[in-house]
Amino acid sequence: MTATASINLRISDAEKALIDQAAQSMGKSRTAFILENTLRVAEEVILDRTRFTLDSEQWAQLHIALGNPPSEDQVRGLSKIFTAQAPWQKQ
Repeated sequence: MTATASINLRISDAEKALIDQAAQSMGKSRTAFILENTLRVAEEVILDRTRFTLDSEQWAQLHIALGNPPSEDQVRGLSKIFTAQAPWQKQ
């Protein structure tokens, strides 16, 4: 894959030194180290929010829960969650 975009960020001298030390210890450039580790964490974050595994007991409980209508308290709770502003949206 050909790199066509750039990302700029500001960090402290101490943070840069730490990254450089870690990259050097792995025999990588700063860019390769940052890119490799950032991509790994990004994939983990996305997978953590899109895939999950259940054992047979958990699957049975989920199956039962999905087969029953939600209680009024659950509906109110979900309504509150879905209408709430995210922390970064609050002023």
